[in-house]
Formats: sequence, C-alpha cells, structure tokens
Amino acid sequence: MRPSNVEAYRAQVTLPSLESLPSASRLAAGIAVNAHQRVAVIESIATGTPEHVIPQSEAAKLIASLPRLKENGSRIEKIYQNTRIDTRHLAVNLLSEEAVSPEQSAASIQSRMQVFKEKAVPLAERVVRQALANLPDVSPTVADSLGLIVFVSSTGFIAPGVDAEIIERLGLKRNIARVTVNFMGCAAAMNGLRVACDHVRAYPANRALVVCLELSSINAVFEDDLNDVIIHSIFGDGCAAVVVGAGYAAIAKDRGQIVVRDHFSYLVEGSQDGITLGVNDTGITCQLSPKLPEYIETGVGPVIERYLASQGLTQESIDLWAVHPGGTRIIQKVQSALGLDDSQVAPSWAVLREYGNMLSASILFVLERMASERRQALSQGSGVAAPTSSMRGLGFSFSPGVGIEGVLFELA
Repeated sequence: MRPSNVEAYRAQVTLPSLESLPSASRLAAGIAVNAHQRVAVIESIATGTPEHVIPQSEAAKLIASLPRLKENGSRIEKIYQNTRIDTRHLAVNLLSEEAVSPEQSAASIQSRMQVFKEKAVPLAERVVRQALANLPDVSPTVADSLGLIVFVSSTGFIAPGVDAEIIERLGLKRNIARVTVNFMGCAAAMNGLRVACDHVRAYPANRALVVCLELSSINAVFEDDLNDVIIHSIFGDGCAAVVVGAGYAAIAKDRGQIVVRDHFSYLVEGSQDGITLGVNDTGITCQLSPKLPEYIETGVGPVIERYLASQGLTQESIDLWAVHPGGTRIIQKVQSALGLDDSQVAPSWAVLREYGNMLSASILFVLERMASERRQALSQGSGVAAPTSSMRGLGFSFSPGVGIEGVLFELA
C-alpha cells in the first residue's frame, strides 16, 4: 500500500463544478473529482461450499435411472450434459438413495427448514470467519466495527435466523443492525450489497457484513416433472460473505479491493412469468419460463445501454463483465445481447462449470475470482507485463420476473 496516494491525488485534481457538466457526464466526472473522498469498498470476499462434491455425469445417470422418471430418462441425461457443469457442491448428497427416495421427495417444508438450519449455520460461520480474517486489519476491534449484517437467501427461511446465529457464535456486538433479503432469487446479493453500501455511506465509521447462503439441495424433489428435473440439474449450494466499508478509492485499489461506484435496477417489461419462486407443502419451488432466454436476450441490451449512457459511459468503457452464471443459456443470451465473447465472461463460465448456479452467492464467487485473477496479474514480475491502470467493471444478476440488479465497480 502507498499511503501517499490520496494526498498525491488531491494535489493533482482540480475541482470543477459538476453542475456545469452535461447531466449524463456528472457521475463519471464525480468519480474522478471525488476520488479523495470516502466511497463504498468491498474490503473482503470469502466463499465456501458444503462437503459433498457431485460429478454432474454421475448425477445424470442416477436421476435418469429412477423408476418414476424412466419415461424421460434419455432426455434427462441430455439435459444434464447440456448444462456445461462438471461438478456441484451440495449439502445433501444427491448420490445417496435417501436423497432421491420418494419419501424424501414428499418431505414437509417444516422438516426441510430444520435441515436448512443444521446445514446453513456451520457453513455460514466458516465463511464469515474467513471473510473477517481476510481483512487488512485483523485486530480484535474489527468485529466491533460491524454496524450491520445483511443475510440473503431464497432457499431457507427460519427466525431467529442464520444472522442471529452468526452474532452468537462470533461474539458480535448485540446492537448490530440486522436486515434479511429473501425471495429475490439470483439477484439477491446485489440487493444486499446495495443495503450494505448505503449503510457505510451513511455511517462511515461502520462496516457492513453481507452473507449470501443458498442450499437448493434441501428443497430437491425428484418426481416426474420436467421443470423440476431442469431446476435440479443446474442448482448447487454455496455461501459467500463480503465485508463492506467506507474507504478511499486509491487505497482500496492498492489493496486489490473492489470499489463500488453505483447500483442499478430494472424490471423488464412483460417478463413477470420469467422467473417465479413459490412455496408448497414440500419445499421452495422455482419455475423458469420457456421464454426466459428470450426475455434476457431482448431485455439486457437496452437496459445496460441506457444505464451506461446515464453515467456518460459506453460498453467500450467496461473492462470487466461479471455476469450471473445462471446456466448455459443465461450466459449465452447475455453474450448475444451485449456482443461479448467467451473470454470476456470467462469467470462466469468457470464458476458455472465448477459449482453450478448457486443463486445469490454465484455473482460473489465471480467477483472473488476476478479480484484474485487481477491480483495475480498485478504481482507478476516477469513475462507478460502486468496491468497498471484500474479497470471498470459491471456486474449483474436476475431477480424474479426478470429484474436486472447490478453494480458498477472498479478494480485496480
């Protein structure tokens, strides 16, 4: 870290009146003008998964062989093959007879939520401890600096919840504010991150903790319903935790941290049936419309273009694309809509291949991978020249209906 960066930047910057600029350019100019002011920073990211690592090929054979699914056996194997997923990490061992038994498929939502708590709490504790340990300042006062905890999940509902257990197990202060984000699906991390960023901007002495934890395997039902087969071929389990603070952009970039510049949100017109979440007697359900890929392909381009224009930016201004790894067709349709090649969304493809779609946690796995790869590139001492300037990124995920929730960020 170079502590003099902030002072050096102040000496170089002339402060124009933002009101004198065209409205579309004000935020972009404000980013540069106010670089010496405190901004929301993702100071730490940690991720983790449950113990069972399930090869997709083995899962395909098992599910296709179930007597109650045999009529669609050949289609099921092809569905699994087309996911481009190699492995998934699950809290419930999909390859066990108990997990795929008719009795388990008929299990009540009450019993499933009990299992959710049993599996979720130790996973959340492990990942949160790692996120706190990854902070540059690991003094005993770090926990006391947490003023807010945001818990995010669409796969489990209990109260008092995982956030309360984290407070107990980590000995966090009792007056920490708590917020839960439920049923926002794959985009929920962005909603949680927005709440955290707003908090640290309002209370710059505080940090905020966001915990995204999804255990889709808890709600798995293997009956003769092709939608359920598709759903359970792509969803995996995982947890991600981020610590957000109010810091200086120059210092954050020196540390390889992610500077959050802005958030955006848009509900695509006529897409209410695109992604539907629900609750029935045997668990939490998800219905994906056959039109979902079409909604994404036609909706993403105009939304991103308008948002970037409002910031005085274009697609060419974006160096990093953090696209939600929701499935093969999701990523492909985003690529088609924005004209992106595989290399530009490589971290998203990598997360999908290794973990499947972990709903809200997925986008944070992508951001963690991007930050790690960037740090490795910057630390190279020989060979290809390491990059020296900061990079601007855009990350987004999809919420029920088809909502697009995103963040504009910078990474050194």
